[in-house]
Amino acid sequence: MNWMYYIANHGRPSAVVFPPADPFASSSTAMNVLMLSLFMLTHPERGTSGRAWHQGLDAWLKHRRVPAIALLFTVEDDAWILFDRLQQCAAAGGLLTIARGRYYKINGEYVRGGGHALTVVGLSSTSAGKQIVVHDPAQDDRDPETQSSPKKSTGNLTPTFGKFDGTLATMLRWGSSESPYEFIDHVMIIFPLFAVTNLSGGALTVYSASLTSDAVDARAIPTPLSAGIADLAIQPAMRVAALGEGSGDVVAVDLISGDSRRLARLPGARRLTYGGRSRRLFVAQDRHVVALDDRGTEVSRAALDRPIDALAFDAAENRLIVASVSAGKLLRFSPELRHHGSHELPHVPGQGRLSLTVDEGDGALRLTRAGSPHVAELQVHPTDPGLPGVTPLRSGGVVPVERVKERGTLHVSAAGRIATFDRDGERVEGSPFNGLPAGPLLEVARSYSNADPEKMRRPEWHNR
Repeated sequence: MNWMYYIANHGRPSAVVFPPADPFASSSTAMNVLMLSLFMLTHPERGTSGRAWHQGLDAWLKHRRVPAIALLFTVEDDAWILFDRLQQCAAAGGLLTIARGRYYKINGEYVRGGGHALTVVGLSSTSAGKQIVVHDPAQDDRDPETQSSPKKSTGNLTPTFGKFDGTLATMLRWGSSESPYEFIDHVMIIFPLFAVTNLSGGALTVYSASLTSDAVDARAIPTPLSAGIADLAIQPAMRVAALGEGSGDVVAVDLISGDSRRLARLPGARRLTYGGRSRRLFVAQDRHVVALDDRGTEVSRAALDRPIDALAFDAAENRLIVASVSAGKLLRFSPELRHHGSHELPHVPGQGRLSLTVDEGDGALRLTRAGSPHVAELQVHPTDPGLPGVTPLRSGGVVPVERVKERGTLHVSAAGRIATFDRDGERVEGSPFNGLPAGPLLEVARSYSNADPEKMRRPEWHNR
């Protein structure tokens, strides 16, 4: 709620339900805190689990129309909890909240015994070491109707390698206490919503919405793909994978630093998508799907008997969806590329390049073709199956490419401009990217979490 008040008091009052004011003097603060806690399923004694924290924050940002995504990285992804990366993210506009876990060393392993969420307001690296500054609500229970004033707390951070609840990782140790040990074991980042497109040649154009105004920042990032870009995929950790036109070169571009490096060369590669808690990059090579890790190393491969036309990852069901027009099928694969069944491919009007995406709200699969103003939808969720249907987008023109990146919302590149539609095909006004120039490829960021659902259900992984 600290960050929601910050956003509300700096130009976007809709970030809270009740009018923004001084959160430590306003009588409405308790109601705002209650509303957010309902979204996050906060337990009055145990606090909030990391998974519910992420899901609730993501839902709140959408409900309050804050143009932002929620990124949750846990100990399983320790590279993202290291100091330099957190500092880079904060400098790029991310609003950080850490979980400081309390650990006890048992037989050489660190075991979590609960934690505390803290708002990050400063990160510094000096000759004396690395320091973090946080706002921590004072422990004042005298008046349950009034929000406690925050106290500023500074901690010295030391990278420490060890085994943490079964996971080998390097985490930032807070201070020097051994009873308990304290480690930063997950971080939640509210990051401005952004879109990536290919306006010219091998360069990327990145649009970033403002959290506090209607402004949109645009910047160009060069890549070594001088012959052009055949496909794009946004990696949750603020990177983009770009596929070179005709070369099979797959390049990773860091959206914060602007640096790029070649991940792999895969002759015949045609489509890309990211997915899974391990952030695998899935590459379609005619009749093969290849999974690459962050270093570009092949970790698994699956062969198909027909060419692949499109692919997308269903995060809710943790599965890769592969479309093959000649087979007339939508194939389901696990993140390890084990086949898990198929569905009939619905009719998709048009003859152009096929695009496939998964709605993160209801799990519906949506397909379209370049040059066609129609979107085919198939609901394949096992508890709510539905018949395929086709919806026309009332765009007044052709739609070269389509991506669904918000719940029920379609971001479209139409006649060289970005337009936004709801699931009924009607234009959505107020999207920060409406009317901005777009190339033939368009990707819009989504919220992401790598949290282990089973681990996060345990009481010791709740934060207060």
